[in-house]
Amino acid sequence: MRRLLPMLALLIGLCSEAALLVAVPQDVLADYERLVAGRDVRTLRDYSGPGARRDTVEMILLQQALWLGGERAAVRFTTLNSYARILNEVEQGRVVAGGTSAWATDLSTRNIRLSRALIEEGEYVVGLYALAGNHAVLRTRPAQWRTLTAVTNRAWINDVATLQQLGVRHIESAPTFAMIARMLKAGRGDLTLASFKPTPDLSFEVEGITLTPLVGYKVAMPGSRHFPIAPTPRGERFARALDIGLARLRGEGRIRQAYEAGGFFNSRVAEWTLLDPRRTTAPARISPRPP
Repeated sequence: MRRLLPMLALLIGLCSEAALLVAVPQDVLADYERLVAGRDVRTLRDYSGPGARRDTVEMILLQQALWLGGERAAVRFTTLNSYARILNEVEQGRVVAGGTSAWATDLSTRNIRLSRALIEEGEYVVGLYALAGNHAVLRTRPAQWRTLTAVTNRAWINDVATLQQLGVRHIESAPTFAMIARMLKAGRGDLTLASFKPTPDLSFEVEGITLTPLVGYKVAMPGSRHFPIAPTPRGERFARALDIGLARLRGEGRIRQAYEAGGFFNSRVAEWTLLDPRRTTAPARISPRPP
């Protein structure tokens, strides 16, 4: 038995240092790999470059926060394209966390631990995006939006509520952002909500489909966003390290720096009209049909 104890201790240590499985969508992972381009994320300070956006800089911040919090196990990303599926896998403990942030309201009814906030109440401001070249939509004004069809994922509860409160009466649902873009290209919808990007005209591409914002308007979405973490012993350890690191990153200004590099906090829209999403309107009709 005495001879077995050192071996058991070694095996326990190896298990504790096994890779941390973190779920992200495939398109986010592809852009993250373009952005990182082989750099060591632990020492990375320049968050800008091809692939930079809210989701990809969050993947970097997650790893930096874990390292600063004392977690030495490597992170291994696995791909799940459905937001709801990622939350389910986290809740069941099959992955230790989601690698991009989720709304606190989406997690409130789930057995999921929330990290410290990456995006605090009042910080989340997005644009209304339409297919590039669709001038009939791009030139519309708020009073006309009730005649348009928005496309979003009905699992994104805050997005649906915000579109309703903006007066949009008809909302189509698609399970991934790539499918949302395809629906806009096919004319099965007119606009969607999306975070701003660091490109000169704030546009971005999804599977070769270019989306561009309705110039002059930005939308404040209520709520805070957090990394979702599994309710497991390893998730508890993950959360402790992550929260320590996130506190340090925020104190050093690196969370804001990362979001600015990703275009999410964007000075180009500083003078745009900020719309209040909390005004009451008639509820929208949401179609669950996939594209």
